[in-house]
Amino acid sequence: MKIPTNLLSDGNTRRMIFLGVICVLGCCIISQLMMQMGGGPRDQPMDLSEQISDLGDGSAGSHATFPDGLPPFISSAGAFYPEKAVFDFGLFVGGIIFVIFGIEIFLRTNSDLISTNGSIIRKFSNFGTLITSIVIGFSMMMITRHPFNTSLVLHIFYAMNIFYGTFIWGSFFAISRGMIDSKRMFQIGKNDFRMKLNNVRWILVAAGFISFQLMVFFVAKGMANTSAFFEWTLTFAAELQVLSFLPTLSVNRVDEEE
Repeated sequence: MKIPTNLLSDGNTRRMIFLGVICVLGCCIISQLMMQMGGGPRDQPMDLSEQISDLGDGSAGSHATFPDGLPPFISSAGAFYPEKAVFDFGLFVGGIIFVIFGIEIFLRTNSDLISTNGSIIRKFSNFGTLITSIVIGFSMMMITRHPFNTSLVLHIFYAMNIFYGTFIWGSFFAISRGMIDSKRMFQIGKNDFRMKLNNVRWILVAAGFISFQLMVFFVAKGMANTSAFFEWTLTFAAELQVLSFLPTLSVNRVDEEE
């Protein structure tokens, strides 16, 4: 059975990418603003230590107490309505789109690797992008069913899948398409900024990895607001990584197909 080269046209793939990024970032930002302005229980002290008191040596509970109310973590907006509805919509739909996007990337990259006689490492990495995209997308959908204020342990489990998955997926993505996109450039304006697309991808992988390490470090130090800042930088790095596939889509092919 021959594996297809793609599911979507270049034009529809481009639309899917923009829709996914706008859906995730837009809903996360809007729901966060709603949470910050919502008041009520959002600004009251919250102690979730009982949910994780049995984990490890019991000290983890000290990191689940928020005396100043909800910290500005992205998923804090998934705790109370009405912002929870916006958060749930963005993450759930974004998760579905990311799975489809992962399958589309796998098919296109597989076809390119076959035609260019790509190495086994690149083919393995391409398979890795498929698996991690499915794990990330599924976790994005499931995390909406497990708000951190009522289901903290499962929430952390799915969140870690997403956090680890973003820079692992980004690494597989960069490796699998390293040879294919070696001559492609990322460009802003005509002469304002130019950089090799592969370099941009690895910078974003590094940014995501460093953001994750700093996020965990500041959580351990009890600095929730600072940790939340690096969760946001990790998220933006991941979404920019998704956008880095756009230069591979031919504008001319879009015109021809439509």
